[in-house]
Amino acid sequence: MTVAAFPGIKPSARSWTPGTFPLSSFNTLSGYEARVLLGNNAVGTRLSLAFSNLKESDVISITDHHLLAQGSFQGFALPAAIFAGMTNYGKVTPSGFIWRYASAPSVDWVMPGIGNVSVDLLAIPN
Repeated sequence: MTVAAFPGIKPSARSWTPGTFPLSSFNTLSGYEARVLLGNNAVGTRLSLAFSNLKESDVISITDHHLLAQGSFQGFALPAAIFAGMTNYGKVTPSGFIWRYASAPSVDWVMPGIGNVSVDLLAIPN
């Protein structure tokens, strides 16, 4: 299941953690380690977004999107605005994957009507 794309707001900062390939490893009786690759796609890719000094309406659009996605239940696409300033964001967005919330957005109000938002996302197979 998917919902509407994440709001098209340019983040102040991005942090990306590439996924790892699923594997199973075990030691044989002779002492060697055997590893079995369990898939051909890296999983666990994470993207953390920070938005600084947003107007209250933009803060609400992010928190409303979290509610629309039913927390971390439904996946969604990310608009190009999330990757503004990057020349090749194809490495950050795995092919055949969509995003879901890894946790609820965190909001810090810095003054009336202005807030900072942190969002942690996890890539999931589409």
